[in-house]
Amino acid sequence: METGRNVMHYALGDNQDYEHEWSKAVLEYLENGYSSEDSKSEVEVGNTTYKILKREKVTAFYDADGNTLFDIENDRLKEEYEAMDFSASEPQSEMGKVISNIEQHAFEQAVNDDIDADDTVPMGTASLKEIVEGIPAPTPEEVETAKKNNSTVYIGVVGAVTKLQEELKKAKDKSFADPIIKHLIERCRESESLASDVCQDHKTWEKCYKYIYEQARKQAKGSSCAVLDDVVYEWAEDYFHKDDKAEEDKKAKEAAEREKKQKADQQKRLDGMKKRAEKKAKAVEKDKAAQEAPKPEAKAEKTKKEPEKKETPKKRSNELEGQMDLFSMMGL
Repeated sequence: METGRNVMHYALGDNQDYEHEWSKAVLEYLENGYSSEDSKSEVEVGNTTYKILKREKVTAFYDADGNTLFDIENDRLKEEYEAMDFSASEPQSEMGKVISNIEQHAFEQAVNDDIDADDTVPMGTASLKEIVEGIPAPTPEEVETAKKNNSTVYIGVVGAVTKLQEELKKAKDKSFADPIIKHLIERCRESESLASDVCQDHKTWEKCYKYIYEQARKQAKGSSCAVLDDVVYEWAEDYFHKDDKAEEDKKAKEAAEREKKQKADQQKRLDGMKKRAEKKAKAVEKDKAAQEAPKPEAKAEKTKKEPEKKETPKKRSNELEGQMDLFSMMGL
């Protein structure tokens, strides 16, 4: 079915603004439909329904009857989507999800009726396995040391073991992570110093893995490198002992500044879109009002006075239509 109008094409770099109502539909789609894997989606803007189909190079917007309204190059939509800030409540990266859920998972274990010998809990309560093996809960001194050592979730040997076990569950390459993390767990049972370093909030297995990889690359010849297990274990301990808090803080600060700038740029872009849409809407209303206003010549025509009508003289009551008045003729 045809809409009776030309389809609008919005391309990357053409700087052409969306029509006022369409801009709302595009924003709604970017917020609620763009990230979906489904190529088809639907959004509601006021009382209007827009159907959307994502193709290879463009995304098309249709009305409820299936009439094509406009399409947008996917490159332009991608740029506009990346400029937006959705303040996601959960981390998007796999490692971010792991870190954000460590504390929750650990405390859930404490109330789980089916805790097995491998389960542990942080900050003061040892599992059955820890009690059997004689590892005590953190002392007040250990708690204070942990606070000074930038640890807010995990404390002491129990906390270190718990943290490493949690990260092993979420490791992407378990075949590589398993022997190294198990070695670190055993070393934490032997060394309170290593356990304290493992508990630091900014230390993670993902970063440890990258550190090991970087050390291996330095020794690589060509595209291959053979490293003894003991050397890999030593690199893993070196990472956790490494004093990189200042470096991590600098990275976090730079990331925060980038995020702040991105938010400012995105807000500026959205404000510009809103102002241009409002300006265009006002221009449309002005043109509509001008079209509906009466023409000057029509107004002048209405103001012309109509010609005065002459009144017909009234007949006397004693006059009869179509008859002669004899008395009048005789002067009586």
